[in-house]
Parts: sequence; C-alpha cells; structure tokens
Amino acid sequence: MKSKYKLLSEGKVRFWGPDLELYRTPSGVEPSWAPVFYNPAMKLNRDISVAALQAYCDLYRRGVAVCEPLSATGVRGLRYAAGVDGVDTVYLNDLNEEAYRLIKLNVEANGLEERARVSKLDANVLLAIHARGGARFDVVDIDPFGSPVPFLDNAIRALKHGGMLCATATDLAPLFGVHKRACIRKYGAIPLRVRFSREIGTRILLGYIARTAAKYSIGVLPLLSFYARHYIRAAVLVLKGRKHADLSIDKLGYVLYCRKCGYRRLVEFSEVLSAELNCESCGARVEVAGPLWIGEIAEREFAERAYEAYKRLGYLDPRGERILELVVQECGKPPLYYSTEEIAVLYRVEEPPVRELVDVLARLGYDCSLTHFDPKGFRADATAREIAKIAEGLRRL
Repeated sequence: MKSKYKLLSEGKVRFWGPDLELYRTPSGVEPSWAPVFYNPAMKLNRDISVAALQAYCDLYRRGVAVCEPLSATGVRGLRYAAGVDGVDTVYLNDLNEEAYRLIKLNVEANGLEERARVSKLDANVLLAIHARGGARFDVVDIDPFGSPVPFLDNAIRALKHGGMLCATATDLAPLFGVHKRACIRKYGAIPLRVRFSREIGTRILLGYIARTAAKYSIGVLPLLSFYARHYIRAAVLVLKGRKHADLSIDKLGYVLYCRKCGYRRLVEFSEVLSAELNCESCGARVEVAGPLWIGEIAEREFAERAYEAYKRLGYLDPRGERILELVVQECGKPPLYYSTEEIAVLYRVEEPPVRELVDVLARLGYDCSLTHFDPKGFRADATAREIAKIAEGLRRL
C-alpha cells in the first residue's frame, strides 16, 4: 500500500499521504486524481482550524469529542488530537476503503490508538447515528470537496448544545455569483457578482447554516468566518431551543446594492418586502442578494483567542496569523467592504493606497478597518461618494 504514498508532516503529526508527483499534469499537481484525497494547499485551512479549535476548548469546554466524517488521510483530525489541548477523542471516518485503511495506518503512526475512533461509513449515516442524546459530538468538522450543504442537516443534529460546527465551502463560483442558478439550487439564495462578493458568499453560507439549524429549533452564533484562496471557512456555535432559533432568524436578511453609485446596505426581511428598492443615494434601481446572514460574521473574543493560539503555535503558516489579525480588526466594523479599485472605477479618481486611505478615514472620525477578504479592501461607515471625495483629496496632497 505504501508504494503509492510517502511520509508527510503537518503540525505535530507525521502521516502517509499520496505521492502527488504521480499525479502531475502540465498545469500542475491534481490532488483529486490520487486514490485518497490530500491537498497540501489546504494546510493553511487546517492551521487556522487548529487555532480555532483551541479557542473553542479554552472558552467553552474541555475533553471534547471531535467528528471529521470526511477524513481522507485523517490529517485534520489527527492534528486536532495531537495539537489541541482539550481534545479527548477524534472520530475519523471515510467511506473509501483505501482511505479507511490509510487512516488506521496514520493513527498507529502517531500513537493515537487510544484517542482515535476510525469508521468506514457514509458521512451522513455516521452523523445520523450520533444525532441522539449522549452520542452527540462537541465539534463536527465538514471539509468536503465542493459544497458542505449535503452534510449540514445531519452535522447540526449530531452536535450537543453549545457545540461547534465547522464547514468549508470550495464551490465559490456559485457563492460569488458566477453561477447564479447553482447558488439558488444549493443554498436557496440569490448571489451577486460584485467586488465584495467574497463577503456576500460568506454571508450566504452562514445564512444557509442558520436556516438549516432553525428547522430543528436550533440557533447559531458565528464564531469565526474567513476567506482564503479558493474557499470560505465558517465556525458557528450551536445553541438548541426555539428562542435561540428565533434570534438567529432575526439575523437573516438581504443585501441591497446599487451598481451606479456603489451604495450598499444590509436589510431585514420585512424591509425588503416593503421597500421600493431604489437607491437612497442616487435613486437608481438596486439589486438584491440573499437571503443571507446580516449579523456579525465573527465573535471578537473567540477571534482574539484563535489569534493568540495561532501565534503560540509557531510552526503554523504565517499567512494565517495575518488573516486572524485582520478578522479581529474587522469585528464590530461596518459590513460590506469597499475596495480602492471599486472607488477608482466608479468615480474616476486615482486609486489610493488602501492603508493611507484607511488612516485618513480614521483621522476624520469614520469607523473603519482593513479587511482580510481583499488586499485592496476596507470597511468604513461612509458612502462610496464620500470615500471618493476623500480619495480625490489624497491625490492633491
């Protein structure tokens, strides 16, 4: 079996993974061609996830049971078991026979036989089995190839009250409005293809999770959400009870956006139903995206704990530290970020350096910050027109 694999390492674990050089194409390595899926480009995702799980253990509970129903090589779950203080048991599962055997090999390679439970079941079957009473998990991590939607119902049901659901979405074309019908089919939401689509896509994912949970009288609280490279990652706290579900539903609504002047706003359901849907700034017809999450997409204390945990784990990718640093800065800041490129194109001004623009906005008293979603992006409680005037003033300095 090992002839197709080689010994790799991530964090505190060593594991057997596919030799991806065997699956190289003229355009690069194709991980999906390997008999067991392993994508080294997702190491950053796993790095941040280790820090997020540590934050959860520090803030909420110790001795947690973590389920990864789509384990492949098992590297994510093994890193949780070996690298997070507070994890008691990891449940590693994959329906693929070769993945199942590889996971068992990797568990033994790291001496984690006492803390790892390995199974070969359909992911939804495993989650459904554990969706009752004392069998439920503290954390469920859904990291699929594509959309997490097919697994979210059972993942939510398999969690304890106060548990954490983590989900990755790599189907960005639908979420970002490139394939509008696919987003409507999968997420029951209308996307928008605009310069801040990364945030809209994140809010659509969170909104779908909230609507799915509400069916079971369960509420959610976003703890940490971020975008990186080719995926969106969300971690939410699961809170059982109709009161929590209703509070979550109150955080659902829509985005209004005007392509003419850059006006944008999050609104509640009732406001969209009664609105004329004309731009408050220029009077043009606005476009609508949603339903989606209109509340905070990260919780400050949790994001700060994850950031501190990430810094303590010095072996992690430094890009993750920068992402978490910016996520912390964004907590409580205005939603629906702008980009300097967008302002320059809309108002025909010279594009300013984003840091310089944010510094000036802050000095003028605006509530603003940079954003991790876009290197040219920033948040501000100002209209696009106001920002353009300030940018024009910078050019004359």
